Amino acid sequence: MKLFQRIFSTFCLVIICGIFIASFTFWLIQSRMNETHSKQRRNMESIMLANTLATFQSQGAQATKDMLTRWHDHPATKHIAIVSSITHKEIFNRPFSRDEYLRAYQFALENPKSDMSIIYYDGFGEEYLFFVRNFDRQEMERLPTLIIPGLPFAPVWHEFILIGVTLWIGLLLAYILARNIAHPIGILEHGMNRLAAGELDTRVSHQLIERKDELASLGVQFDKMAAQLQQLVEKERHLLHHVSHEMRSPLARVQALLGLIQARPEKQADYMQRLENEITRMDTLVGELLTLSRLETANMAMEKEPLPIVPFVQQLVEDSQVVAEQRQHTIIFDKCSLKADACLNANESYLYRALDNVIRNAMNYSPEGSTIHIKMYEDRKNLHIEIVDNGVGVKPEQLPHIFTAFYRADSSNGKTGTGLGLAITKHIAEQHGGKLFAENVQPNGLKMHFVLPKTTRSKHAVAQKTVENEEQPENKEQQED
Repeated sequence: MKLFQRIFSTFCLVIICGIFIASFTFWLIQSRMNETHSKQRRNMESIMLANTLATFQSQGAQATKDMLTRWHDHPATKHIAIVSSITHKEIFNRPFSRDEYLRAYQFALENPKSDMSIIYYDGFGEEYLFFVRNFDRQEMERLPTLIIPGLPFAPVWHEFILIGVTLWIGLLLAYILARNIAHPIGILEHGMNRLAAGELDTRVSHQLIERKDELASLGVQFDKMAAQLQQLVEKERHLLHHVSHEMRSPLARVQALLGLIQARPEKQADYMQRLENEITRMDTLVGELLTLSRLETANMAMEKEPLPIVPFVQQLVEDSQVVAEQRQHTIIFDKCSLKADACLNANESYLYRALDNVIRNAMNYSPEGSTIHIKMYEDRKNLHIEIVDNGVGVKPEQLPHIFTAFYRADSSNGKTGTGLGLAITKHIAEQHGGKLFAENVQPNGLKMHFVLPKTTRSKHAVAQKTVENEEQPENKEQQED
């Protein structure tokens, strides 16, 4: 059974049960009211019959007729009957059946103390029967209903009409409510089927825009999921396209070099060196692709430990000085007023790779004799690392794309590289809970800004880490000896 049918059936069952319960409650209340009303009426009729008999005994038939005439508006007066045994006529000449008379007479004989039927003899010996009409009827009269006044039907039909109308309205409301719930679910189902069929641009929230409930929120979440899935698939296609493109050129050169080695064996040494360079370039590309894949896998946690950031960056600057001297660059490191216990919860090797990649890019894209500025400072929650070069910068429209894998800005000017370095660097920053921004500086240059969340660490732990770093080179020298 479909969801719509289940919801509709459930609502119908609930409404029908509610109608029956309400009808039974109404019937029970009306029965109690009828019973109370009947008892009150019987009491009034017995009192009226006693007054009528007393008036007849004291003042005669005419006075009794006058009294009943004066009280003709009273409901109980209509049920009082006085019948002479001689004429067999009622005092007001109202019609009655002989069976009714005989039953009342028999009841008076059997129940001489009854207040519903009384036999009385006047002074002339004439016999009269005073009784309340229909006194022995077991079925109580229904009260006139006030729910549907003015209908020319008996009161019992009023309830059937009311139940029928209520049932029809209930079924209509059940249908509307069931459709209101099942329709958006059908939209979501159709959207999922389209998404499963490969239509990654499928969106459903615009069809639920008029709703303000959980199903509309589910539609928004579906669109977010579809957008992320589309982005991942497009990224995968983009990656496969560029990988095939980047691998094709070195493979073609390798194939050409192998042909040259076979054709000109005398230059084998020269060709072998070039062949080794191409293989190294391919190995670097594959290694960076594997690194990027690991970083993009969100379910793989990166191992981290507290890392004193100041000595870490100082060591990185010292390692970069050799390359900087070759290109006549100057690296200026400014730690500002950064405290010695400033610490990051980081993976040392990955963070080293990220910062080293940015510093090497700054040296590669800056003219000879440039100055590379590395500045560190902190705020209440984060550590900031800024690396500024003297290059030509990046066009403003290209800045948002430089962290995309294989994207090469115009400023690269055909320099060698895989186009994966900044993509890996950005992922490393994000894996550390931080961010990486790029912006042009005036008059020329590019600034890479790392924002990383800091952690607190005791001075004793910092000193211990520093001692361990100093001991490691000594141990390495001993092992070499």
